[in-house]
Amino acid sequence: MTSGVGLSPQGKSFNMLAIIESWEEEGSYYEDSTGQFLFILLLKVGLNCLVLSMCLRWLHTSFMGVCGLSVFLVDVLLLCAVAAVWFLGSARSPVSICFLLAHASAVFNALPLPMLGLGLLDYASEPRYTTCHDAPCRDLWNYALTLLVWVLAGVHSCCSAVTTLLEVEYEGGRNALGCTVQESVFVVHFSVGISVAICCVMLLHYKQMPLWLKETNRLSVQRDKVNPMLQSHLRFRYAKLQQLGGDEDEQKALSVETERQRPPLYLSLTLDFGTTWASYLVMCIACELLGLAVPAYISINLLWLEFANSVLVGLVFWLKND
Repeated sequence: MTSGVGLSPQGKSFNMLAIIESWEEEGSYYEDSTGQFLFILLLKVGLNCLVLSMCLRWLHTSFMGVCGLSVFLVDVLLLCAVAAVWFLGSARSPVSICFLLAHASAVFNALPLPMLGLGLLDYASEPRYTTCHDAPCRDLWNYALTLLVWVLAGVHSCCSAVTTLLEVEYEGGRNALGCTVQESVFVVHFSVGISVAICCVMLLHYKQMPLWLKETNRLSVQRDKVNPMLQSHLRFRYAKLQQLGGDEDEQKALSVETERQRPPLYLSLTLDFGTTWASYLVMCIACELLGLAVPAYISINLLWLEFANSVLVGLVFWLKND
């Protein structure tokens, strides 16, 4: 349903053509793609619901979480609007499907950079609010910033969205009406850049990886030898050193050896992040290599926001504890 991908005049996003209607000159063929757009948006809302069910209790505690809630609500509204256009038909609907898709892609395309920037500032300044992290003023501030981001994105949409239908003629006598929608280049470059960074970190330490994995397995075996009752509660997660067996000299030597063989913090964070998000990164790279252009109103979803949130949390944690 999309074609004609090219660089936009602004140079900040790629434009593609969403095919709204297609027909043949003889009149033997006609297709309205509104139902297909409705199905795609329904899939996106379903994905958002799945992600929301796993992290709902934490979403209101940070700016990125509030942004995730707002994206979910806007997706539901967009789904309802497209469903109304499909149900009423283009003749009776007050707005066209092209108007909805063009403005939706422009709005979503303007969201990633300000959300990530404000989210990074929110996590970096969090220690100042440790005594009132759940205070109403903190929540109101996050909601106000989120609303401001959406208002600015709406202004950007009014200035950049193109709602005029374009007619395309294909070989063989087939014609189509298309609508210009935007692809978020920032999301693509961000995902690919994170993938490249993970690969570089792994290549930088590939010689030490077997040793660290061996040390991890050894510590895991020693931990399993501890009394199981000490592992039944989180506060007893770490057993005392003397409970691992051996005299004090062995314990000190083991502690020094473990400290020496422990991987750097940034590498541990990179391994954890890469393991968690490997499938998502592979999907993003595959789409880029295959040339599959995804509109901004699809690529920017709750899953991508959780992915970006993990990057921000890991980065801030590393900077504050390194």
